[in-house]
Amino acid sequence: MQYFYAYHGPKNKNDFDYRNGYGVGQEWKMRQIKTGDRIFVIQNLTGNNDFLLCGLFEIVKTYEDLSNMFPYRVELIDQSKLDDFVPLDELLIGQLLPQVQGSDKWNNFKRHFCRQGASLEAPLGEDVVTVLNSLVVMSDDQQEAIERREDGLRMVKFRRDQEKFRKAVMSNWGGKCAITGSSLAVEACHIISHADKGLPSVENGIALAADFHKLFDSDNLSFLENQIILSEAARLEPRYKDFHNKKLREPLKPVNLSLK
Repeated sequence: MQYFYAYHGPKNKNDFDYRNGYGVGQEWKMRQIKTGDRIFVIQNLTGNNDFLLCGLFEIVKTYEDLSNMFPYRVELIDQSKLDDFVPLDELLIGQLLPQVQGSDKWNNFKRHFCRQGASLEAPLGEDVVTVLNSLVVMSDDQQEAIERREDGLRMVKFRRDQEKFRKAVMSNWGGKCAITGSSLAVEACHIISHADKGLPSVENGIALAADFHKLFDSDNLSFLENQIILSEAARLEPRYKDFHNKKLREPLKPVNLSLK
């Protein structure tokens, strides 16, 4: 599975609606994407200075609509299910993103996401995926930690206040998912959530790929000592079924998986 970026920019008059799919003008871009790949969509309409994260969407098929200005298209389903688009703080997020070269008139955020032709141009790097994914994962502690600033922009306070926890947990698990061993889109997850008074400690942390994080938060994933237990529904998914009853990777320091 690869992650891509798509821009819903000033040429559009209305808010992004995933039910209409997403299109580009270059056929070659369709040849590098596959069913199951995912797309982060960022919106910036004419007359609005705010950049909005519309969500994370899964590609279910590609198709052509030659009557459309952007005829090479993908059909999407909504993976993130946000209640509302997330206003993005360009400077804060630009500091979290890897630095890239570009116009001196643009900040690092715009160099990543406003460049002409960037939509579906190439798979996103791991560092970029991690930053964007942190904005859409709907665990309880992140939900509560998104707050509105006085100027009306929302910012992700979780990444700032929990940075020590995140670094400690990622270090304890070698920067890789405790289940898959992959380093792509890995997040530091509270075993007991912040909402349930879980402490930001290494013992209360496990590194999980974003989709496993969502399974964990929805009680479709649990652990029996160091054994992976998946719900019946999760075991029906090809992506997950082979992990049921397998052993977790070993962290550097023990964690208390019996907490949940």
